[in-house]
Amino acid sequence: MKNLHKLTSSLICSLASLGILVSGNWIKVVAETKNPDCSEANAELDNPQAYDVIIFGDEIPGVMTAIKVNRELDKRNGKAKVALITEGDTKRGIGGHLVRGGLAYLDRNQVPRDLRGELGTFGASSQLYQEFIDLTDTETIALDRFKATEAFENTFKKENIDLIGNVKLQSVTTSGASVCALTTVNNGSFTAQQFIDATQGGKFAEMSGVEMSLGFAQLGLPDSSLSIGWVFEIYGKDIEQLKQTEATLIKRFLDKSDRQAQDWLAVASGNNPEKLADFQRSFTDAHDRPAIMYQATPDSADVRALAFSGAYHGKTNTLFNLRQSPGILDRANIAVLDNRLSLNALLFDVNATEARELSNNGAKPTPDMMKIAEEVTAFYQSLGVQRLEFMDELYIRTAGQIAKSMDDLTATKMSDGGVPAAEALGTFSYHLDARGGIAGLEEKVIEAGIHEIRSVLMPTFNYGFRHTLPVEYKNLAVLSPASGFGGLGTTAGRIVEFNVSVGEGLAIATAIANAEKRTLHSISNQEVKQALGYTPKIYGKASSSWFDIFTVEKNLRRFR
Repeated sequence: MKNLHKLTSSLICSLASLGILVSGNWIKVVAETKNPDCSEANAELDNPQAYDVIIFGDEIPGVMTAIKVNRELDKRNGKAKVALITEGDTKRGIGGHLVRGGLAYLDRNQVPRDLRGELGTFGASSQLYQEFIDLTDTETIALDRFKATEAFENTFKKENIDLIGNVKLQSVTTSGASVCALTTVNNGSFTAQQFIDATQGGKFAEMSGVEMSLGFAQLGLPDSSLSIGWVFEIYGKDIEQLKQTEATLIKRFLDKSDRQAQDWLAVASGNNPEKLADFQRSFTDAHDRPAIMYQATPDSADVRALAFSGAYHGKTNTLFNLRQSPGILDRANIAVLDNRLSLNALLFDVNATEARELSNNGAKPTPDMMKIAEEVTAFYQSLGVQRLEFMDELYIRTAGQIAKSMDDLTATKMSDGGVPAAEALGTFSYHLDARGGIAGLEEKVIEAGIHEIRSVLMPTFNYGFRHTLPVEYKNLAVLSPASGFGGLGTTAGRIVEFNVSVGEGLAIATAIANAEKRTLHSISNQEVKQALGYTPKIYGKASSSWFDIFTVEKNLRRFR
């Protein structure tokens, strides 16, 4: 069945590249046409600025794709006019939630253990992602937001890419199946031949008229979203000192005679025996040693024990429960920087509407979130931390997805190895990581008559670029967690390394479309692969979890 699935996927992709669309059991030939002329629509604009390509949004994948597409255009046309336009406050940094949101801990490609001898821990990155690592002087994991902004500013100036920040998007002009222009409240209008939406939630695409799925609507859960994070930085304690602080807390929690520590656990767990046991199990490893934070690389650490969580929630008299508390202090991913530590640990539960509103309005923390930040600050200061600095923007993991793309990269497709190897632009491995969970998913699974889901293993999947292409417009791509992932796929597809790597192929496709006066829809993964300039490592493979994921997605789609 898996081989048949792969054969069918390959056939559909090949037909689509020839202008033949497959829908259900029907096949129809669609004549390849030029983009409708935008001149009439754009004639009504007041002195617009014209570009070859506009990237809207300054998330890292968009920044790196702007650099790549500028070079590809110059190579093909001998000139390039590219702009990155963003509603973000670029005076406070360039790079979206990784920079203004301070998400310094970079999630990397997780090469399966059986392939690490051949490929290494993180595998061979795409050339564009490796350039990002080199450009920002990142050792392995920890991204310094100040270095990143300086590097991007210098590169944009050197390569003559226009950076236009602090805009307010007012409207998007379209004509037929083409996006023609965007108009801002404060910076006038801009036209282009091709557009790339690099916002976290696909705001530009939505304003252009692309149908969006709110939350996990494609799985019958339109109100559900992934948790939102608010990253903070610690000054005055280095990683070794923080380890010692954690070790002291673990020792207290393991000491049954420490009445205060046991009371903290009782409060944090709500006196629930199962949750209390979860806390206790987290404090020691498989060898019954204190489970102090683990450093896989010199510039990162992963917190394993719930010691900080238990102490914080016990002291603040709140439950360690994302759905029942205003915010939780989770086990942190820690980026180790030169003079500070960056912690991705503070989580908030939001519904899909709230996530989208926050994403579309600058990702600014709410007053209730600010109150929690004050409590977190007081907690860490009680542990000897000199200063905490909360970032300017929230980390919004997902805020919806385009409803229909040219080739959805679903979780089912990921777990079956992804796009066929012959057309793959690279391979990526990452867990279907829904940090904080997806509200209602378990109930929906039961409702669909699925009574058992076995262990879901990490998918290792090949990717192309066509899942970024909404069906509505032939000169628009959406490069972000809002791409076409069919619902659950965004839990792995939201990772920045993946999207930068996809952006490499998208940049090439965009340049081909511009140079040859073609639509993005007409360009195949194979064509882009031939133009990559290097041979990527391709090692996607089917996971034993394929049938479970297939069953869940197949059944839940009936609820749409």
